[in-house]
Amino acid sequence: MPNKLKWIIKGAYSSIYILLVLSNPGCRSKGESAQMAAKVGSAVLTREEVQKRMALEGLDPDRENEFIENWIDEELLVQEARWRGIEKTDELKWKMEKIEKQYIINQLVEKTFAEKIQLNNANISDFYEKNKSMFLVEEDEVHLLHIMNKTQADVELTLQEIRAGKPFEQVARERSIDPFRDKGGDMGFVGRNDLIPELSRVAFGLQEGGLSPILRSNQGYHIIKVLKKHAKGETRDLSEVRDEISQRLRVNNERAVYYDLLYQLKNKQKVYSAESTAQRSGSVHSDP
Repeated sequence: MPNKLKWIIKGAYSSIYILLVLSNPGCRSKGESAQMAAKVGSAVLTREEVQKRMALEGLDPDRENEFIENWIDEELLVQEARWRGIEKTDELKWKMEKIEKQYIINQLVEKTFAEKIQLNNANISDFYEKNKSMFLVEEDEVHLLHIMNKTQADVELTLQEIRAGKPFEQVARERSIDPFRDKGGDMGFVGRNDLIPELSRVAFGLQEGGLSPILRSNQGYHIIKVLKKHAKGETRDLSEVRDEISQRLRVNNERAVYYDLLYQLKNKQKVYSAESTAQRSGSVHSDP
């Protein structure tokens, strides 16, 4: 989502406002203040809803302010879209209906046939052993952790914390400003051309477990750590591709269950199709 989009809500400007819990507390009762996290027009986000939605999305509690700000941005945009009548168009209705149906179908497959979809270590290991050629490294690559700061002072404090023994991933979550912050700075495996030159030169020169000095680029100040290195032609370890294999097998299992269920339902329910009826009728008339 774009950073801090500034919107003027046309037509409803006088009735739409944003209210954070900590702003202007004197205008509300204590009970209302305790329950309300944010408000845009008539839409209210309560503290209870914030906690439930964050838990559902697997977000850390310390990201509550970010979650509320995102909710406000989304609500402003949704209200503007509704004011313009976008939600009333047939195109949107059809798309929303399709999304809803697909979600319900996915839930049906997962909940009804969970035992057929579940995987175990034996399934994953067997696939890996039979398909090792799929996991060959095509170019030199490094598994990289990355932190970026805006200023020299910030990055010096960052490096100081890491050298004092604080886990790199924790420092990244607390201090980094790059997109991999929520993953503890984990960029995964990257090739030489995936990095800016200032990082690439150092990353591929470090040993596994090596920590870089402070690096500077046009984007800011950087610190990197190499977890693992692969040379072209090597085979990735099972531990590195386990999630990829699991996802692949799960998709295959879900597809098989989906078509099996569909076959059963078609035999169970009476289904009419004008096209199939016409085809059967045409084949009969075409016989000599």
